[in-house]
Amino acid sequence: MTLGIVTGLLAALGHSLSYLATRWFTADRGRPVGQLLVQAHVLMGGVALGAMPWVWLEGLTWSWSWLWRLGCLLGFFVVAQVSLLTAVRLVDASRVSPLLGAKIAVLAVITVGQGEALGWAQWVAVGLAVGAAWLLNAAGGRLPWRVTVLVGLACVAYAIADTFIEGVVREVERLSAAGPLAARPGGVGVGERMAGPIFTVSAVYGALGVVGAAMLPWFGSRSWGAWRDTLPYAGIWLSSMVALYTAFATAGLVLGAILQSARGIFSIVLGMALAAWGWHHLEQRHGWGVQARRLGAAALMCLAVYLYVRR
Repeated sequence: MTLGIVTGLLAALGHSLSYLATRWFTADRGRPVGQLLVQAHVLMGGVALGAMPWVWLEGLTWSWSWLWRLGCLLGFFVVAQVSLLTAVRLVDASRVSPLLGAKIAVLAVITVGQGEALGWAQWVAVGLAVGAAWLLNAAGGRLPWRVTVLVGLACVAYAIADTFIEGVVREVERLSAAGPLAARPGGVGVGERMAGPIFTVSAVYGALGVVGAAMLPWFGSRSWGAWRDTLPYAGIWLSSMVALYTAFATAGLVLGAILQSARGIFSIVLGMALAAWGWHHLEQRHGWGVQARRLGAAALMCLAVYLYVRR
């Protein structure tokens, strides 16, 4: 559980930083979001494929039982990512990021549908997390309907992709020589816990890198500067995915999503810092009243984490 909480918070921080990197790439550098997506996934794919010989799980073979889950994960993730980054291009990252907390409600419904029961405290935690996400957004004024639709689509697609993340990790662990981690006597170390998630990240982004390479003639750039500007997003995002997959595998889907929702808090704090430093092209400056309401909603998010963990 401790590993899951730590990696979930690290994933949240990484996501907040990656949204700022997206905003910088599109608003500051004036480059299209499609170019960022394709080039970043080519870079991440190169790292993932290069790491594959070292992260391949012993005894794992190519099998339809985990490959079809991987394909579904890829499809829903691409839909979510395109929707989200398009929204971030239109408005400040600190406005979009908190709304992704609505994904928790979708995940809770999926989890219950899969047969896992949630206690009353956990349902309260889900409600608080979703409410906090909406309060965080309301503190900055109403969003354009197009952005709201894009974020809603991203929430649903991310939630479905998250269920396949957990499914792929569990399946590759089951099929590897080590067997299911839960059945190992005496527990397992951090390295063993992270082996399945790291392999899954490599498989996902290796596949996405191949798709991205095929799309380079239409969305890529021959400019070294464009690739250089892609590096911050690619490095931050790939690192945060390792943390997120580990959180889902160790803390569970719903708690992992609640921890991931802390990206809204991180985005607010980062946004305040950028505005104070005069980087208004990346983040608008808001009054203290707005910031106080946002921080109050962020406290509700922390309470949601506590209620969910105390079960």
